[in-house]
Amino acid sequence: GDRNGHADDDEGETVLSSSTAGNEAGKPVEQHPPVWMVHAALVLAQVIFGGGSVVGKLGIDKFNPILFAFIREGSAGPILCIFAYLKDRVLPNPKHIWWFFWTGLFIFSNQLCFIVGIKLSNAVVGSAWQPSQAVMVTAIAIAIGREKATSFKILGILLAFGGAAFIVFYGAHMKAGSAELAGNILYFFNCLGTALYVICAKPIMKHYPSMSVTGWSYIMASVMMAVACLAANNISPVYNFICDDCPPGSKWHVPMNAVYALLYWILLTSVGAYLLMTWGNKYADASLVLAYTPLQPATSAIVSAILIAAGFKGKLREPGLNILGVIGIFIGLAFVVYDNRKTQNEKGTKYLQVRTLGEKKDVAINNVLHDSKGQESSSVGDFDDDNRNI
Repeated sequence: GDRNGHADDDEGETVLSSSTAGNEAGKPVEQHPPVWMVHAALVLAQVIFGGGSVVGKLGIDKFNPILFAFIREGSAGPILCIFAYLKDRVLPNPKHIWWFFWTGLFIFSNQLCFIVGIKLSNAVVGSAWQPSQAVMVTAIAIAIGREKATSFKILGILLAFGGAAFIVFYGAHMKAGSAELAGNILYFFNCLGTALYVICAKPIMKHYPSMSVTGWSYIMASVMMAVACLAANNISPVYNFICDDCPPGSKWHVPMNAVYALLYWILLTSVGAYLLMTWGNKYADASLVLAYTPLQPATSAIVSAILIAAGFKGKLREPGLNILGVIGIFIGLAFVVYDNRKTQNEKGTKYLQVRTLGEKKDVAINNVLHDSKGQESSSVGDFDDDNRNI
């Protein structure tokens, strides 16, 4: 950032590379994290999300779900912003506020639809919807030219989505106008919101660290959630539909059973998991960031089974034969991860080939990147930056 604490506007942001070529031009070079660390962060984020579905279902029993979401975001946003400022000393540039509005809008829609969805529907079903995020984000990324469609990537995502669909619809009985149907519609928009957040957040990473992006997006989302909470609590038909089990006069009441769920969602889901996902988004293809979402239904099903067996049933449902859809989910996951690893290896090979071209390497790199600067340090740096995607 600049001396005033704002992010630089220069498009030549810090590149991520193991090469020291960038230092010749006096630019700081940040080391790329190990591949296993990026994958581990993405896996852990999805496991936390999967557990959050079950914890949230128990926590919103006889509790206004939109108030739950407002408390969650209103608490997580400031925490993230404080951590981000202490770590990076970066504040948003005023001309980037509109970008944070959009990332905040997508987080808002994602979380509002999900928390109301699990209030109306099943927690495991909500998690089973999440692999569709990978389908949506890949379609959007391909449509805008940010990612290249490959047979392995498309096949893997379709297999994962097919497995998740089997979990959702096998043995399901949904009637028009029912809470179950409404919950599934909300899950669709929940997944679309997450996919749009991943796509929209990636360009702003050029100017801000991942924690700052997440924190300021949450601040925007919390303002929107406050408006949604006020609206729902003052429109009786809406409130009665989303909270038909709430006691009279409890629109703004927080029951004790919600406290532990709020702590989990604020500290682990909102702060921990979103930071992990946003950090992973900085180094991985957008589709890979969401390719691990099949872990959510598996985690939810396992946690639900454990809690039911331990006597903490509440409104949880024990998974049936539909849980076999996890097989398709993990096969699809294997295809996507294989494709990204294959792409990474190919890019690495091209990098070595270019570096061995001697005096012609500048021309070779420029031809690959269409770089107009014609300088060795900037060309190598740009090529390394392109290889951030794993």
